[in-house]
Amino acid sequence: METRYLNSARQSISPLPVNSRGSILIISLWSISLLSIFSVILAYGVRQEAMLVKRLDENDKLSFILEAGAQKAFLEFKKASEGTVCDCLKDAWNNDPAAFKDVMIGEGVIDFFYDHINEDSGSLEARYGIVDENRKININKADAQVLERLFQLALGFDEMSSQELAASIIDWRDADSMLSIPIGSAENSYYRDSAYPYEAKNADIESIDELLLVKGMGSDILEKLRGYITIYGAGRINVNTASKTVLLALGLSKDMADIIISFRSGKDKLDGTVDDNIFEIPADIPVRINEFTQLSESDLAGLNTVSELYLAATSESFTVKCAAHLNNKKYTARLVCVMDKNGKILYWQES
Repeated sequence: METRYLNSARQSISPLPVNSRGSILIISLWSISLLSIFSVILAYGVRQEAMLVKRLDENDKLSFILEAGAQKAFLEFKKASEGTVCDCLKDAWNNDPAAFKDVMIGEGVIDFFYDHINEDSGSLEARYGIVDENRKININKADAQVLERLFQLALGFDEMSSQELAASIIDWRDADSMLSIPIGSAENSYYRDSAYPYEAKNADIESIDELLLVKGMGSDILEKLRGYITIYGAGRINVNTASKTVLLALGLSKDMADIIISFRSGKDKLDGTVDDNIFEIPADIPVRINEFTQLSESDLAGLNTVSELYLAATSESFTVKCAAHLNNKKYTARLVCVMDKNGKILYWQES
């Protein structure tokens, strides 16, 4: 009886067929493979998340460095300006590698720099410091004649092309819908017929890049103009910092612009050095120049006119351009901001 029961039990637990055992093995292998894939995906996701958190942390640190850098630039400007009555190229804020290059802030390093226009070669030179906006022509304030001369000098435009672009800018910013010149300018009717219709601003230009909306302006043209134009300030040009091109655009003769540059450069004929001569107030300009070299009555009259209309000896706003990186890290961040003499931020862009 017992023997019969055991035999029956053995029969009931007999091995599975070979095909069934193979199927179980394949399913097991597939399960292991899927689990391995899921593990890899999960590990990759965790790694990516860790990298993202680390990158966000580095971005926060870089933003902190940039914010602290802007404050540092302002403090350096205030220190360099103490006891001065004008703003000029020999001031430390304009070019001082000791104060503006490889500055340690927090866990990183920051450089403050800008492109300086070489008066002799016309090439751009890197300088460590900040740059005043009043060395440039305010496109919201400049009249047609100043803009036309600037476009001829900086872009090599002929008289007609310069007149058309100047008129287009003025018609873009003025409050009316009347053309400044009969042919070549643009108002609402012109912009409405474009592929993506829009209208003239009829108000002040709020950023330099806005000029790309104006008839006749292209990105290549705008890049050539960036060093000469601004939207900040009341429109007066700082004679102590203006480039020769800007002085010529204001209506000064080539000889007079050369005399002013030569006077500013001092005995060593290099701008931005301790022996530079300066103009403390606009009324000083004709007087100091006439002392430097005897002027004819017509030259003196012309200098007086330009001084009264366009020139100043101080600057109202300054651009801080800097790049920061964390110690031993490849990641960098950049900042361009504009501030006034009291440290008020007028423009801020991080990248």
